[in-house]
Amino acid sequence: MSVQAPSWLPLELSLDNKPVDQILASLYSVFQMDIKTGNLYFDTTPVGFYPEYEPNGRGYEKIFWHLITKMDETTNERLIDYQRAKRLPWVKPMIENYRSPLIKAFDYQESNAKKGIRTYIWLETYDFLIVMKRVFLKNTRKEVMNIITSFNLESDSYRKSTLKKWEKRVRAYA
Repeated sequence: MSVQAPSWLPLELSLDNKPVDQILASLYSVFQMDIKTGNLYFDTTPVGFYPEYEPNGRGYEKIFWHLITKMDETTNERLIDYQRAKRLPWVKPMIENYRSPLIKAFDYQESNAKKGIRTYIWLETYDFLIVMKRVFLKNTRKEVMNIITSFNLESDSYRKSTLKKWEKRVRAYA
């Protein structure tokens, strides 16, 4: 049984049969428009990212690289994950529509104390997850939600782990 996509969810990008440089340029334009411009909010809290650059990321921000790549276990380098990359246009509308009945949005206390509480936005039907962390800017103490990553839940173990986090959440946004 297939579920009709919500009207707020854009189509996945078509990345087939294009040179890597063209794919990266296309993805980066989505990143700039949807995330980097500063017009993204989780409820009333601005959404941003840590302004770091990936050492081997062709001059792109680390968060951009994390949103479109995954670690290759054999080479130990980040390579484009086409399934993740084609869903980059989903990040902004999922954050903006986190109260949709199709989304499970929740805070979870990570077992690693350094990670603290993270906010998960899970489009369960499509196995797509965004992870953010609430931070306070040093100079102004202004609250910001920083995007940590997004990815597809590609295996049953990822789904089960995310479902366990949902069940042990410290706060739900609904």
